[in-house]
Amino acid sequence: MPQQDIYSLITVLILAVLPSLIWLFFYLKEDLHPEPRYWLFTIFVMGIASAPLVIFLEMSLNKWGNSVLIFIIAPLIEEIAKYGVVHLTLNKNLVLDEPVDGMIYVIVAALGFAAIENVFAIFSFIPVGSSGYLSATFNFMSMRFISAVALHGLASGIAGYYFAKFYFIDKNPILILKGLFLATVLHGIYNFLIIKNGETFPLILAGIILGAAAVLVVYLFNRLKHYKVYQQAAVDTIAE
Repeated sequence: MPQQDIYSLITVLILAVLPSLIWLFFYLKEDLHPEPRYWLFTIFVMGIASAPLVIFLEMSLNKWGNSVLIFIIAPLIEEIAKYGVVHLTLNKNLVLDEPVDGMIYVIVAALGFAAIENVFAIFSFIPVGSSGYLSATFNFMSMRFISAVALHGLASGIAGYYFAKFYFIDKNPILILKGLFLATVLHGIYNFLIIKNGETFPLILAGIILGAAAVLVVYLFNRLKHYKVYQQAAVDTIAE
């Protein structure tokens, strides 16, 4: 591979990951008690690692038809994967010492997932080495920054809120199902609207829905901040 192409590839990969990193910075600065960098990095990387598996699974489920896959199956699989990363890694971990942590970590997993999804999207929609490749990539990532990447963070923020309620407040598993259901519905509606190529109104409606979801996630985030609930084990550890 020519050296120039290598530099272009590296630039493309940076542009693909950058939207997730920007959103990650935005969410983390809202946390009054910052999480350990080790666990943030671990969850982000595990979100990245889950993406190829999910994409492979979605490709193998094409037999269900594009509509069912895009609007129902894919959103459900992706939301379960992003939530699953946190549940399997941090369940009963003392790093979860306040309710807002549950929401933060699910969002971090989602942004890791979105970073690799961006890479797949670039290589699927923009011919490598084509004229204006880097410019097209930058424009493409700018659009995904305010759309697809934001969607992943917002949908998982909703799922993360219900995970936090389940983990700290009420051990009713219905809360987990409710969070995944609402996240999947938001994700599915978004997919349905943006698939309407060339139609302006669905895109405007998708933007309005994302804006409303952002307001909701900020509200839920602030609501969790007011819960002063800590795991007893964590409290005991701190006391020691």
